Amino acid sequence: MATEPRARRKRSPKPAGSAPEPPAPAPDPAPGPTPLPPDRIAVRMYRDILGDCFLLRIPADEGRVHVLIDCGILQGMPAAEARARRIMADIARETRHLDVLIVTHEHWDHLSGFRQASDIFDTLTIGELWLAWTEDDRDELARRLRAGRESALKVIERSFAAIAKTSALAAGAEEDDEDDEMAPATFGRMDGVAGLMAFAGRAPGLAATGGTGTILDMLRAKAAKIRFLKPGETPLHLPGSVACRAHILGPPRDEARLKRSNPSKARPEVYQLADDTVGDDIFFLAALPLEDTDPVALNLARPFARKYLLSADDPRTAVVDSEERDALDTFVARYEDPAEAWRRIDDDWLGAGEQLALKLDSDTNNTSLAIAFEIGLGPASRVLLFPGDAQVGNWLSWGDYRWLDDRDKPDSALGIEDLLAKTVLYKVGHHGSHNATLRERGLELMTNENLVAMIPVAEDFARSSKHWNMPFPSLLERLEMKTGGRILRADRRRADLEAAAAARAGKSGELSRAAWDSFLDMVADVAGDAEPVAIEYAIRV
Repeated sequence: MATEPRARRKRSPKPAGSAPEPPAPAPDPAPGPTPLPPDRIAVRMYRDILGDCFLLRIPADEGRVHVLIDCGILQGMPAAEARARRIMADIARETRHLDVLIVTHEHWDHLSGFRQASDIFDTLTIGELWLAWTEDDRDELARRLRAGRESALKVIERSFAAIAKTSALAAGAEEDDEDDEMAPATFGRMDGVAGLMAFAGRAPGLAATGGTGTILDMLRAKAAKIRFLKPGETPLHLPGSVACRAHILGPPRDEARLKRSNPSKARPEVYQLADDTVGDDIFFLAALPLEDTDPVALNLARPFARKYLLSADDPRTAVVDSEERDALDTFVARYEDPAEAWRRIDDDWLGAGEQLALKLDSDTNNTSLAIAFEIGLGPASRVLLFPGDAQVGNWLSWGDYRWLDDRDKPDSALGIEDLLAKTVLYKVGHHGSHNATLRERGLELMTNENLVAMIPVAEDFARSSKHWNMPFPSLLERLEMKTGGRILRADRRRADLEAAAAARAGKSGELSRAAWDSFLDMVADVAGDAEPVAIEYAIRV
């Protein structure tokens, strides 16, 4: 998950050795699953988290088919483990068997719940686990991408360690630095790098609980069957009494598309052009040796001969000539003068670690398994769109394919324009960020008059704690227009939609009162142990 452009923070980072949250007791789930009429599919979005967790309930001849899409919470959210356990307890109340578990991509805010509520999750069984082809160890390109990702993570970890080392003295000298207008910029870089490392499960202090790769290994071992999915393949038919086909849209097999996370400058494809491209100073990170680097190779990689190197701890040790020593003493005295500290740029190059982390984070988002669930058959069918956190390159690749359910009927093939025009539910990508919803090739093609959007966002936490612009204002404004205000959010309740209906219904350019009532009839808060644990939307079939 790529982060939004962030403001510099001035507080000290949480100590790397901080104790993990104590396990929260499992909430007592209400008895029995929630009733579901046989003519409806229900999509449940779990609340009060910055992360993705969706439960689809599909009518079947006997009981229901259950599809779970991701289950994670961004590291750093208050009481994350307790929230995860409330969510998993509700899932267990609905079913003890997941017909399909879909993991869109390897990020903590899509996977952590399986670890944080593992004792509850252990009571469930999994029929099929759906993963993107990028997770297939047998795929050569997938292996190469994963090796590159691991190397980048090591460089990022070394960058964080170097930043932490340079800021240790400042942290010791200024205990209450967060109130200081002149707090060292290195704290902002530490927070930025650590926050991005958290998406991969590699943040300081997290290693003891295992990262995202460990969680994926556990899910692979638990599932009865694993599918590695590629875009453009024959649609997958879900079991149940309702016709429901899954069209695999992404991630692309084109490596250039996989690595294209940001919009173009000339004709931006999203609702804002953000200047978050990787700069040339990322090459400074070559000065950070990886673990087990060959000393000879490391010495050859230095830009200067060894005789020109001076110890940063005591540069005088290499100087013998008295005149040179006097000159060096004068220079060091001036350089180390506290009054001149604001001029120093010794550690600014380490900021490239945050750029690399941001680039890696975006590239991982672009490996998202993007799926369009088509309900029903023929011209009247409708689509539920779940793109994970797909960014520009993933979205653009969807136009390369046509999805053919019946090889004997080539005229029945659907293009992405057809699927987007049929979309009645859009799970907004990446918590409503600026670069995870395409404009002309995405939202503007969603022309169904019954379009509803779901945004898995906790706006207060995203803005106040992370300084991320989620949901992005211009995107949210356009979603309001496209849906007529029918937007379900993880940080809102049904009552908020009722208030919106009361304020807007029947006014010029707004939905009618009847349209709002029809929509609200399909929306319900899902009760938890103390407050609603989810909000659910039902689609009539």
